[in-house]
Amino acid sequence: MTCPLCGFRTSRNPAVRPWAEIRGQAYARCPRCTYIYLDRSRLPSRGEEKARYLRHRNDPADPGYRSYLEEFVRKAVLPYAPPGGRILDFGSGPVPALAALLGDHGFAATAYDPCFAPDPPYRAGPFDLIAIHEVAEHLSRPYLEFARLARILAPGGHLAVRTRFAPEDPGEFRTWWYREDPTHVGFFSSRSFAVLAGRLGMSVELEDGRDTLVLRSLC
Repeated sequence: MTCPLCGFRTSRNPAVRPWAEIRGQAYARCPRCTYIYLDRSRLPSRGEEKARYLRHRNDPADPGYRSYLEEFVRKAVLPYAPPGGRILDFGSGPVPALAALLGDHGFAATAYDPCFAPDPPYRAGPFDLIAIHEVAEHLSRPYLEFARLARILAPGGHLAVRTRFAPEDPGEFRTWWYREDPTHVGFFSSRSFAVLAGRLGMSVELEDGRDTLVLRSLC
């Protein structure tokens, strides 16, 4: 078994039990980077993912949701993106609320989503910052996706990420509300992102220990 975040290979011995098993869902936890990931045989299909995303109630007109996005923009975007800079809202969902908010702040924002705005953004780079807001937990091949995004950053550009950091105890993980979404297939820790940053040749500029971090390109 190979960790999809750091590439560390663990034993294929069938006697090795999953780190956590919940209602037939087996999760492994990488001993090197502590990334937790669902067994690939249980990953949702693209159709199942899209149906679930359409049930999300991310209304940009909702004051609570807008405030939630504003918190992320204040913490992880405004200190790092140049005024009027180019930003990619990666995984924007059916309604690109974050891209619209970034436009209100004067940024040139582009939305991309494999289900709802599928035109590949990779030809449109480089971007000064890529916002990955509550998307990383949906990625079944996180290193490949982060590496692809890092390649379309401008020199010194940033990846701004929001995703809930996972509990370290498997008992807590079993009852963790964030795991209950069937499209959430991978879960990070502070160490996960530190290892990922090293693998990408990036530095960790911000990490709040809860759900938000910013990586900076060193190229």
